[in-house]
This record gives sequence, structure tokens and C-alpha cells, in this order.
Amino acid sequence: MKKSLSIVVSVAIIAMYLSISFVSCTNESGLKKELTKYYQSEWSRLSDNFSEAHFKAQILQYMDTMADCPYPVATDRDAVAQKLAAIYCKERLNDDLANVALPYFSGKISVVEFKKINNAISDEKALGIIKKIADIMQNEFRELIQEQTSTTVAIIMNGEEPCIPTLSEGLRASYLPTMEKFYIVSGRKAIVENSFTAMNDLMAEGAPESRILAENFFNYISRATPVMMCMTMEGKVSEEELSTLIEIYERPEFIKLREANIEYSQEIVKADEGINAMFIEWLKKKL
Repeated sequence: MKKSLSIVVSVAIIAMYLSISFVSCTNESGLKKELTKYYQSEWSRLSDNFSEAHFKAQILQYMDTMADCPYPVATDRDAVAQKLAAIYCKERLNDDLANVALPYFSGKISVVEFKKINNAISDEKALGIIKKIADIMQNEFRELIQEQTSTTVAIIMNGEEPCIPTLSEGLRASYLPTMEKFYIVSGRKAIVENSFTAMNDLMAEGAPESRILAENFFNYISRATPVMMCMTMEGKVSEEELSTLIEIYERPEFIKLREANIEYSQEIVKADEGINAMFIEWLKKKL
């Protein structure tokens, strides 16, 4: 009887373990699927770091290291590299991004919560606002940052503190507070500051003057960014549009997404290496 009971208990434990393992695998699979959808959307800017040009350059570099490259002519290599880069970006990139990012999201966001996120970001009105902001950040904002950089560095090197650009009284009273809130709840502030921290870590062994210069510059940029966002978005992105996105970003599932993205941004160099390694493995099978 005791033997029979022990067998029943053992079977029950094994069955329970298998069911837990199955649920865990199912959740991982479901989360990866939702992550892939997220990276396919216009809301995730991560894939912007991995353009066709990025992978084309890697392919050409890899061809140069091959002992017996099947494309000896430079023009042939260029055409093949362009074609393979386009195929990878279309068919594999988002899935590989999800594979690399999964450990940073697993256990932090449930499959149900990520489905809510993907449903929300499919909203045409909100998506239109995101696209507009992304375009401004890629163009006018980037140009303004580049314009400010040389002047700011020169001022800091002279031992002076650079002034934050000036906004009109109306913008300071209404638009700037909304922009500052958007800057925080969207996760941009934390990701920007993490980038600065990573840069400071890289410069830790450099000359003390260089570290101080970099730290002062990054502190300035962090404080000035919301102001410069106002300067480039005023008249193009309304306060109401910013409030629409703020409402979405303040939802519980988006807060979890932001926290996971912030943690992920701290390991972005490692993540980049992971994507590039997966790409090379894929490339080897194609060449």
C-alpha cells in the first residue's frame, strides 16, 4: 500500500512539474511573440539602430574575411550584400530582437499585459503622434543638438556654465511642463541618462579633465533636452497630443514596459553584440 502511495505521489509530482514547465514555456513563447509584434510597430525605435545599411556593411566586411568568397567582383558583392541585408531586416530582425530582449522582459510583464500594450499602440491617432515626434527627433532635434554641442563644449572648457536655451513666457508656463512630463513618462529621460552613465563609465580611466568635461556636458544636455524638444516641436505637436501619449504611458502595463526598457537600455551594448552574432550565424548559412 505504501509503495502504491509513493508511486501515486511521484506521478503527481512529475505531472505537476510538467504542467508548470509547460505553462512557463507557453508564457515565454507568448511573450516572445508579443515582443516581436512590438518591435514590428512604429512605437519601438530599437530597430532604428539596425538599418539595412548596418547589415550591408557587416556582410561586405564578412565577405572580405572569407577565404573563398563566391563573389570575387566588388559590384557583385555590393548587390548581394544589399539583397541579403533587405531579406534579413524583413524576415528575421524583429524576431532576433525579441530573442535578445526576452530575458529583460520575462517576469516583469505578463503576456496579457503585453497584448494590452500592442492593442494600444495600434491606435491610429496615437500612432500618428508617435510618428510625428519620431520624425522631429530624427531631424530638427538632432540638428539643434549638433548646433548646440560645439558652442556648449567651448563654454564648459572655458570653465563657465552654459545657459539653457530661452523659451517664451507662454511656452514656459504651459507647453514646457507637459513636455517635461512626457520626457519622463515616455522613458526618454532615463534612457538618455543611462547612455550618459555608460559613456562616463567608458571614460572612467581617462584623464580627470576629460571626465569632468563629459560629466558637465551630459548634465547640461539632460537639463536642456526638454527645452530643445519644446523648441523643435512647438507648433507641430500640440499639448493635447502630448497629453494623449502621457495618458497611455501612465497605464500600469506601460509603466512596466518603461521599467523593462530602461533596464534593457543599460545592457544595450551587450544586446547589440547579441543581434550581430545572430546575424552572422544567419549569414553563414546564406553564403
